[in-house]
Amino acid sequence: MAYKPPFPSAAAQARVEARKLAAAQLLLRLRSKGFNDLSLLRAMESAPRENFVGPHQIELALRDIALPLPCGQTIESPSELALALAALGVAAHMRVLEVGTGSGWSAAVLSALVDTVVSVECFDVLAKSARERLERLRIDNVAVIWADGADISPELGLFDRIVVHAAVEAPPPSLLGALGEGGALMAARAGAGAAQDKMERLIYRRGAGDRIEIVSLGPCRAQNLLQGLYSGR
Repeated sequence: MAYKPPFPSAAAQARVEARKLAAAQLLLRLRSKGFNDLSLLRAMESAPRENFVGPHQIELALRDIALPLPCGQTIESPSELALALAALGVAAHMRVLEVGTGSGWSAAVLSALVDTVVSVECFDVLAKSARERLERLRIDNVAVIWADGADISPELGLFDRIVVHAAVEAPPPSLLGALGEGGALMAARAGAGAAQDKMERLIYRRGAGDRIEIVSLGPCRAQNLLQGLYSGR
């Protein structure tokens, strides 16, 4: 049997320290961009993005950039997620619907900020891997469901906030129908022929009755929302 040293090598320890430094620098960069909500920063710190990517992406996960996922999907940059959650004004008592689970990272961040997260993913392989990650990390207030994000079942109930990690010409009726009074939905707006980098992030706020107020948060990049269910294999 080959000898195994009882302690990590100096190189392994150096890699760990370098990752800790990179994680701290990322939080400082977020603060420099105006994200000063301590609860939001702590939530992002409690769910390191490197836990939600493959081994070959760990170093990249410590940078403020979007990363590719299987099935042609992406994991958004930390600053993009921070912008979305800060603008939505999520709070501890809330029930949140997420459309587009991806790796499960954004659901993990949300789990530290709100009471309950229901996350739907149209790719079965992504939903399964995200569910396994969250279970392994003992995050128990997130339910990951393989479902069509454009056709939300009324059985899921009403939500205080809805985050759509994709672009739509207009929110599907089933999503607006899942938004409780006083709630808010965030999605990118896809125009006919619009490029992925020429989209606009919007918040739809439900007032009394069916009145919807729309607020623009400026340009963003996003993929169009897929409809239907996919195995991802």
